[in-house]
Amino acid sequence: MGKEENPRKKNYKFAFAFLKLLQPVFNILFYISLFFIVLCLILCVILLIVNVDADQMLLPPFMHKIADAKGEIAQYSISFGNGIKIITDAKNVVLGDIKAVLFAGLFVLVGTLLTVAPVFRFINLLLKNINSGQYEKITDEKNPRYVMFIGLCIFFGSILTKFVMRFYNYYLAARFIKDASQEIKLSLGIDVLSGITGITILFIGFIFAYVFRHIKNQ
Repeated sequence: MGKEENPRKKNYKFAFAFLKLLQPVFNILFYISLFFIVLCLILCVILLIVNVDADQMLLPPFMHKIADAKGEIAQYSISFGNGIKIITDAKNVVLGDIKAVLFAGLFVLVGTLLTVAPVFRFINLLLKNINSGQYEKITDEKNPRYVMFIGLCIFFGSILTKFVMRFYNYYLAARFIKDASQEIKLSLGIDVLSGITGITILFIGFIFAYVFRHIKNQ
């Protein structure tokens, strides 16, 4: 008679099959993030050399033209993305203002992508390492290291994301609310929930590292 398969291993087959499906997904997400980072940088270069009239400039999704009764552009509305919208007269908006909105939006997008890209990368490496040996690789010392890196990326990424979002709000407010620009100041801060999440994941990685090291020393 052949050797019976370990029931525990049999129960884990579905979990490992699922992890094998997830691993290429996170790998693709990582490269997609890199692609959009490069694309944003290319768009920034293109914006620097664009020279057209303000009313002919392509607007970002969060900036819209408002026409008057005659159908002419009377105002522009700029959304901050947090429920706040600025409406300014079209006569006060020049090409540089529209470029500023586009640059600010690209700045936020790049900051967000720089946060999620390394998270996708380390999740991919974690799953790839587990899938390479399945049961034998679960307690591999590299796994808690990857978990700790994920926690660090989320913690510092939350700081970066919060900064770029606050700078975006400050920059647009100072740019378009000209009468009150001297009263507008940048207020820094961190995303407490994301920071706690990152520290928690980092702590879990430390626990796994200790437990796996203890198991191997037995």
